Amino acid sequence: MKLRTTLLLAALLGAATASAQTTYKLGLRGGLNRATTTLSAASTGYGFSSFSYSADKSAIYAWQAGAVLEVDFGKFALQSALLFSQKGERFNTATSFGGIAGNSGSDTRSTNRYNWLELPVNVVYTVHGFQLFTGPYAALGVGGRRQGTTLNYSPFAKFAPYNFNEKIRYGSDAYNPRLDAGVNFGIGYRQGPVQVQLGYQLGLRTLHREYIDDIIAEFPYHDSSADPAYNRVVQLTGTYFLSL
Repeated sequence: MKLRTTLLLAALLGAATASAQTTYKLGLRGGLNRATTTLSAASTGYGFSSFSYSADKSAIYAWQAGAVLEVDFGKFALQSALLFSQKGERFNTATSFGGIAGNSGSDTRSTNRYNWLELPVNVVYTVHGFQLFTGPYAALGVGGRRQGTTLNYSPFAKFAPYNFNEKIRYGSDAYNPRLDAGVNFGIGYRQGPVQVQLGYQLGLRTLHREYIDDIIAEFPYHDSSADPAYNRVVQLTGTYFLSL
């Protein structure tokens, strides 16, 4: 009886495999990112009880574009992509030093846009056109810009605003690590060669490098590398597939 059952299951599996013909498609993808981070200020003063530091952030809207390779097994498909994807956040910080004459400090408002060369690999399940997908991604930092304004003040005066427009730096001697990684998941719809997906990207690598000397020079009373920061991105994408 067990042998018959085993043979029957093997036959059904073979039939299912034969009926699910593997096909390959190349797709062109474009989309919109609603990006932010989990960035929140850590309480890391350096022995100055009168020093305070606060931070808050909000989302930016950015874009992504690239190519997708699909290996289709029927209801299941493997979709790997090579994308240029922009992420980041709007970031506001405030520092304050208390003194006998009053408070001194600074307020900074910036829009940070980080450019990534991204490789997501998603497993996609499709039934009657509706899709569920999930999979990992890895990304390499390839540039970006930080733009904003800093306003310094003292008990006696407010100084002229300082406007900055800086290129984002990555690497061993920079504040931003070059590699990011995490997972994607979401829903979608496929009609013929056209696919639309709404997904969420959960970054799992911190976007701040461990404490380095030049952070002291910029933030002498706050260890910014101790502030947790991970990418959080809502993505709306469209892909058009071509048969290979």
